[in-house]
Amino acid sequence: MTVDLLAISLSCGFFALVVAAVLLVRRSERRLGRGPGAPSAPSMPGPDGGTDPIAAYLDRMSGELALPAADVAEVRAELANHLLDSIESLEAEGLDRETAIREALGRLGPAAELGRQIRAAHQSTRRLLAGAGGGVFAAGGGFVLGYIGGGFVVVALALAVFAVTAGLAAVGLRLPDLLADPTGSSSNSILIALAFAIAAWVATRYAVRTSASLSHRTPRAVAVVWALAGGLVFGWWALFGLSGPQSWPIVAAELCIPVAAVAGAFVRIERPLPRAPRWAIVVGLIAFIAVPLLGFAAIISPGSGSASGQATPFQMSDLHLDTVAPMAPAAWLPGDGITDDGWVTESGAAVMDAQSISGQSTLPIGPALGNWRDLRFEAWHALPMDGSGPGGIDTRYASPFEVQPAALHGDSLQATFEFERLRDAGSWWVVLTALGPDGHRYRLDFGYSDFTTFKGSAWDWLTAPQ
Repeated sequence: MTVDLLAISLSCGFFALVVAAVLLVRRSERRLGRGPGAPSAPSMPGPDGGTDPIAAYLDRMSGELALPAADVAEVRAELANHLLDSIESLEAEGLDRETAIREALGRLGPAAELGRQIRAAHQSTRRLLAGAGGGVFAAGGGFVLGYIGGGFVVVALALAVFAVTAGLAAVGLRLPDLLADPTGSSSNSILIALAFAIAAWVATRYAVRTSASLSHRTPRAVAVVWALAGGLVFGWWALFGLSGPQSWPIVAAELCIPVAAVAGAFVRIERPLPRAPRWAIVVGLIAFIAVPLLGFAAIISPGSGSASGQATPFQMSDLHLDTVAPMAPAAWLPGDGITDDGWVTESGAAVMDAQSISGQSTLPIGPALGNWRDLRFEAWHALPMDGSGPGGIDTRYASPFEVQPAALHGDSLQATFEFERLRDAGSWWVVLTALGPDGHRYRLDFGYSDFTTFKGSAWDWLTAPQ
């Protein structure tokens, strides 16, 4: 019950954060207007029908404002009305229009200086702090909203890729597996990273637009600060905070998160956030229903089944275990030989445990292997056992990628491999070998195969041994 209440509270809190952030951003959008194209003061013809000195004055003044578009339009309109009233008063005193315009502008002082004074009045320290706080709040809501929207985008993308792949497989054209991950965890990690990248983009964009509005500055004026903050925060999180399966494609997708955060602060930042049209929403909902059905139909159609497991019978020689070492002579092995009791722990470490078996009596493994030296477990790159062939040792490699000494614990030989910290472990096969009485290395009839995905952060992957 406590867990349910906590989940409900968190859900309500996230929902309230998103709603409040959206309302704050919409209010900011109204102040920011449409950027350079925002409405300005009405134009007034010059006294001789040529260049309007009032419009020229307002343009020079506006160049020094560096305020949001709505504020610039408001200042220009108020100042233009003030000038019109002043000119009418001067004309009523007997001045001609050209002289009245010149006198009214002279009373206001230099246009650039007036613009700087108005900007200083609008951009106070208090408003700057309000902009910073509002930007942080909007960034939090934008991240949650962006992650939800990004989830829909990446799921739609995954469904489209799945449908295309299934359709090509139905006609006999199979695309190469670039991820080489039978568990599918790599694909999930890439999709999650892309969803986070969209969330980071929305977060910094919300922060810039909201901060600019509350602090009475242009989005370009605050974009550098938010780009730096977003790049550092999301960069640290992408390198050290996200932990899970890793590979070069996953790391590349995770590094897109800080890039998207920086891009969200600069790319078309003067324009409001785009809104999805209704037809796009309807098409998206239809795709979520139709695409999985089409993919499922393609899979169950004749000839579309993928080959898995071992398609044809094979001999032990097909596993290419002799690439490791030749099999030890049966006369040199204790009893019925050595068998394995291997497993993979939850942390991803492969623990190998070789035990002796005697057909007639229990024989301690220590004395039984007394004539063998340098016992070790060798980890070799292997072909996946669930592929189209029999699997076994990958003959493209002439040596193991990791070797651990076989330590004697009671009546068993053990070794621990941390495959999850090796970049390219992938499919592997662990074999127990030793130097025989003749000084040559032999295989002691023992092997254990599996597939391991690197687990850790992007930094762990970048700094991991090959």
